[in-house]
Amino acid sequence: GAIGEAGGAPLAARVEERLALMSPLRTEVRAGSLGDGAVLRGALLTARDAAQDALFAPGG
Repeated sequence: GAIGEAGGAPLAARVEERLALMSPLRTEVRAGSLGDGAVLRGALLTARDAAQDALFAPGG
């Protein structure tokens, strides 16, 4: 989104450093380039998956 684009690689590096302090697992963080629609698209895909799970669950 806009924050990732504005901060770019320097922001991603800072977030990665902070995550390293909080988690024993190495997490690679990169600046996104998907734009503002990425969050909405992710939400829509998550909702679709939940609806499919509810409709097609065994015994449902």
